[in-house]
Amino acid sequence: MKSENIPIIYEDSEIFVINKRQGLAVQGGAGVSHSVDSDLAAQVGQKIYLVHRLDKETSGLLVCAKDPRAAAKWTRILGEKSAEKEYKALCFGAMKNPRGKICSDIVEHGVKKRAETFYETEKVFEIPWEYAGENLENRDGKNTESKVPDGGFPRKISLLRLRLGTGRMHQLRIHLAAEGVPICGDDKHGDFSANRLLKKKFGIKRLCLCAFRLTLPLAEGRRTFEIEAEFPSRLEEKVASGLC
Repeated sequence: MKSENIPIIYEDSEIFVINKRQGLAVQGGAGVSHSVDSDLAAQVGQKIYLVHRLDKETSGLLVCAKDPRAAAKWTRILGEKSAEKEYKALCFGAMKNPRGKICSDIVEHGVKKRAETFYETEKVFEIPWEYAGENLENRDGKNTESKVPDGGFPRKISLLRLRLGTGRMHQLRIHLAAEGVPICGDDKHGDFSANRLLKKKFGIKRLCLCAFRLTLPLAEGRRTFEIEAEFPSRLEEKVASGLC
C-alpha cells in the first residue's frame, strides 16, 4: 500500500517538524507497514532520526532530525524548559477545577517515576438526556459503573488543553483516566463502555488527542508551531449543533 505524504510544517538544516496523522506509528517494527521513520525518509530522500515520540493513535506535531548530531541536540532541547509541548484532548466528564496540575507517579518498565501534567479546561459540552441516559453493558454483562448515577454515557465531554511537565509513556492518558476524565476513544486506559457508545452514536473510534503546539528555541528566537487539534468531524458537528 502506498503511503500518504506526511505534511512538513517546518524545515531547516537540522530538523523537520511534521504533522503526524492519527494511526501512523512513529517507529517501524514487526507488523508495522508504515511509520514516520521509514515513510518520511522515503518522502524526503534521506535517512531521518527520531527526536521524540507520539503514540500511534495520537496526531500532531513531531520533530525529526536530519543527522545523529542534530538528533542528540534536539533530544536535549526537547527535554529542557526552553521547549514546550502542548496537547488538546476531548475527555469524558469534567475536571473539578478549571485548571490545575496532576502530579502522580507512573510505572515505566516496572519502575515508579514522577509525572506532572498541567491542564486547562477550554470548554465543557453538556450531553443531552437521550445519550446520557442510555445504558450499556460491560464485559461481565452488567450495567457499566459510570460517572453518572443511572449508568451509561457520561453527561459531559470536556475539551482540555494539556502541557507536559514530564514525558512518561502514555502519561496524559493515564493521568486523565485516574482523574475520572478519560480521553474519548482511549482503548487502553479509557472508559470502554462510553467508547462503545461514542462509536455507536457518532462513529468515533479514534483517540481524541492531538499534539497541537510546539514552542522551540530556533536561531531567530522562540518560535511557535501550531496546528489546531483535528478532532473527529462528526463529533465536532454534533457538538456545534448542540446534540453532543
